[in-house]
Amino acid sequence: MTNGNSRHANTMKEQSRRILRDVKGLGAIAVDNVGEAADRIKSRGRSAVAEGKRTVERAQERLIEAVADHPVRSLLIAVGVGALLGFTLRRRS
Repeated sequence: MTNGNSRHANTMKEQSRRILRDVKGLGAIAVDNVGEAADRIKSRGRSAVAEGKRTVERAQERLIEAVADHPVRSLLIAVGVGALLGFTLRRRS
């Protein structure tokens, strides 16, 4: 029976080694997939930030053009908004 037990133990060891190798391989695949997903998310984030910056720059340019085209109207709007804010803040205190 010793020979049978020895053979069984060797088979178990070999199966354990195969399972360990397979698990390590799956772990490596998972790490690669997570890394690729993180890269895609970073890329999308960078694109979103760049698009946001372009949108803000366009809005800023339009605002500057509007003020340059209509300086008196812009001044009156700014005074009105300032007065509204001042009135609102004074009421809160």
